[in-house]
Amino acid sequence: MIRGEPLYELQELDQTLENGQRRLAEIRALLGETEVLRQARHALTAAEEEHRKWMTRFRGLELEIDGLSSKIVASEKRLYGGSVTNPKELSDMQDEIASLKRRRGIMEDELLEAMIYSEEAEVELEACRATLADTDARWQADQAALKQELSELEARLEQVRDERKKSRQTIADDDLALYDKVRSRFGSVAVATLRDGVCGFCAVAPSSTKLARIRSGRELLQCGNCGRILLDL
Repeated sequence: MIRGEPLYELQELDQTLENGQRRLAEIRALLGETEVLRQARHALTAAEEEHRKWMTRFRGLELEIDGLSSKIVASEKRLYGGSVTNPKELSDMQDEIASLKRRRGIMEDELLEAMIYSEEAEVELEACRATLADTDARWQADQAALKQELSELEARLEQVRDERKKSRQTIADDDLALYDKVRSRFGSVAVATLRDGVCGFCAVAPSSTKLARIRSGRELLQCGNCGRILLDL
């Protein structure tokens, strides 16, 4: 086996672990209510309040109109029932009935407006309910998928940690120390493979002598440009 090959395999485990940990953080950030779901719920609450407002207005006007109509009927009974004979009182009653009818007419216009707005609010309310139901269903499905991925990824990373521990135990201390040093200095890529005789990381070619030593596989040599450990696999 090429001397540095176990380091390359260790690097793959380390990178798998790092990528998995990043994905774990992403998943955990995605768990919980989304802004889209909160907005859909807020829209429904606002629609319910708007519908309630217009229905309250509509019912209130209906009661007021019924009250005015009853009052008009009672006044007209008195006016035409013959119990009132005083001309001044009769004139006042006629004026009052006319005023009540004008007021009822205004309220009937307001009632029509309230009915139109309440119907529009009901349409919006049903649309918001449908949107929330759809959004919540998709959110529930997404959350279930994320939790499943989280569980599987945690199990996989635990396996990778075990493999990494065993891998490090098989590598010579000096080689492992060099790997850790390069990795801590340059990031996740500590080992680079040769590609057509050049460093696979920075694309700089080592000298012919150094290249021959790397290809012998008996020692660990670093790229003179980027500092990565070079392997010819």
